[in-house]
Amino acid sequence: MSLSHTDHTDIGSLVAFAIRPTQRPGRNPEYQRVLGRYRTEPDFKTATNAILHGLGAQVLSDGDFGLILAVTPESPLAFRISDMPFTGKPENRLLAGLVLTGLVAFAYPSTEELDDDRVRHISARDFDAWLRELCEQLRSHDAAGDIIPEEGLDEAWRAYLRLPSVHFGDAGRGSGKLTSRCTRYWVQSILTWLTGQGMARVDGSTEDTWTLTERFRVHAKEIALERAFTFIAELHRTKETLR
Repeated sequence: MSLSHTDHTDIGSLVAFAIRPTQRPGRNPEYQRVLGRYRTEPDFKTATNAILHGLGAQVLSDGDFGLILAVTPESPLAFRISDMPFTGKPENRLLAGLVLTGLVAFAYPSTEELDDDRVRHISARDFDAWLRELCEQLRSHDAAGDIIPEEGLDEAWRAYLRLPSVHFGDAGRGSGKLTSRCTRYWVQSILTWLTGQGMARVDGSTEDTWTLTERFRVHAKEIALERAFTFIAELHRTKETLR
């Protein structure tokens, strides 16, 4: 069956919704309508997937969070660490990458956990302490002459430990606020960025707690294929076993 002009318009609308991660089908009847077409009409779904393939993207999920996409590094839709705020410096990109990868390992310490859709609450304070302890393990690992398989990870733990957990500004509008010269700042910045990407939301119960969404879990499965995640998760499991 050939698709009409209206069909192609609907495909364009669906792709547009998919690349705006804060959109939700439950809040937008038009998104719900075109997503329903994707779920139930084979020709519509095939054409949508073909267009996404041309953009270097594929559908990971078409559930209640809408169309969740994975993209190739070459895709014009690809996210890069440098797209995050304040990551112009190489060391800052290392910190952001470590926090993001560590967050997946903290929330989902095994591949089995990635299939568990229960809600994960993340305290910035607790996660920072966990990641700092992990970096200390990496320091010991390095001191023992053991190989850290990912070069970026080896540089990242050093950058993390060079910073204190907290550092507050003492002048102007930044007075009393966390600065980029501490690790808690980077943890909160990444969680805030994830909120803007529809992958987390602020938990109103406490001031430094976020809830990770289903969208984060779906994307976490992609990060779980990376060597840095595998190494961190295994190191964490070993530590828990020895306790």
